[in-house]
Amino acid sequence: MEAFIWNISLKEYVASVDQTIKIDQEFIDYYQYLEAEASQLVEKINSTTLAATLPKLMAIDEKCTLVIFYIFNGYALENDTASDTIQLIEKEYKKTHREKYIFDMPEYETWSISQRIQ
Repeated sequence: MEAFIWNISLKEYVASVDQTIKIDQEFIDYYQYLEAEASQLVEKINSTTLAATLPKLMAIDEKCTLVIFYIFNGYALENDTASDTIQLIEKEYKKTHREKYIFDMPEYETWSISQRIQ
């Protein structure tokens, strides 16, 4: 399978960038959960399920991106735990995804699959 963000090794990737960063086990477990969920969705993709599946994969992609962001930049808030940060990711991933596209978005972009993240 082609490498997507959810099926890279989180530990190996972080170590390749900065070997001094220790990854909390909760982040590793959460990332593995996201990987398993994405793999199951990918296995079931066909012409009938694509429209419903792609936004779910985009959501997983955004969550994985946020995990990596918070690992490299510290947790979401000062004195946060990995659990607190994961809860924040689950609450905010739709907003962070949309923020990437918000500037100069034409009205027709509201129908784009990139805006259907679930």
